[in-house]
Amino acid sequence: MPTLIADFRANLLLMAGHYLSKQWGPEKLVDNDALILFFDSQRRRPAIRPRRVWEADNFHCPKENAAGWEVLRKKIINGENIGPHLSHAHSSLANVDGLLNEWGVHHFHISAGPSFRSGPLVFGLVTDDSFYAINVFPHGSWESSDIIESLHRNWPHVISRYRIRGIPETALSTKQRRQSRKSNIQAFVTVSDGTVYMAIGGGVATSGVAATAVIQAAKISDEIKRLQVAVQEQLGKFIVHLSARGYVPEKDIKATLVGIAPEGYQIRFPDYDVLFEVQIEQNSLHADSP
Repeated sequence: MPTLIADFRANLLLMAGHYLSKQWGPEKLVDNDALILFFDSQRRRPAIRPRRVWEADNFHCPKENAAGWEVLRKKIINGENIGPHLSHAHSSLANVDGLLNEWGVHHFHISAGPSFRSGPLVFGLVTDDSFYAINVFPHGSWESSDIIESLHRNWPHVISRYRIRGIPETALSTKQRRQSRKSNIQAFVTVSDGTVYMAIGGGVATSGVAATAVIQAAKISDEIKRLQVAVQEQLGKFIVHLSARGYVPEKDIKATLVGIAPEGYQIRFPDYDVLFEVQIEQNSLHADSP
């Protein structure tokens, strides 16, 4: 059996780095960080898609900001890009957003004119199909307990999986919570009825990136490793097609991972200009040449 000449993990890191450079501009990356930062970046900018807007029971927008909120609300409903309403700090992955990291809540600017990025903010929990508008807050309200109280009171079903049972109630002051976030320390939060929640945003690693991003990066790295082993062990499935393109028996075969889709992976054999869509089904590969 010929040898597969490939490094799918290196290909994966290269794709992640290209994406980050294109979407976020030049970032100082260590190769191994590219995957983690890729997954970390996915939660920072809500995907562009239509969402239903839900307003909390005590949601109140000042009259002078009503027009700005209406602009943002229509963009959310129509599936337009709401990224421009995010903070300038979101333009760099190096900036840590404690509100998003710990509680999964974004903050959006709604002021008009020169004060656009200095006025009140709409705090919202964004999911695939909904925007939960918590309230309008002034700058610096990142640790306000009203945020979690509102989520718990209005939409407990949305955050129920983060509920913790069987542990003592904990109460951090605003100052203590701000310090814990600066130190990238995971902290529980207790609402007024005694319910305790873990970090709704998934928490952060000691480096300040989302803990979920670290887990996702490790998971796909393991899967890519399994993919390369499977392709090597089942090269015969590809050789059938490569032979029609001039493959000589027993010759080593070069392959490159060039794409990832929900339905599988795209692998190119450059010497034969053939692209395969590959799925791992248990311990077997399913490969189609488009």
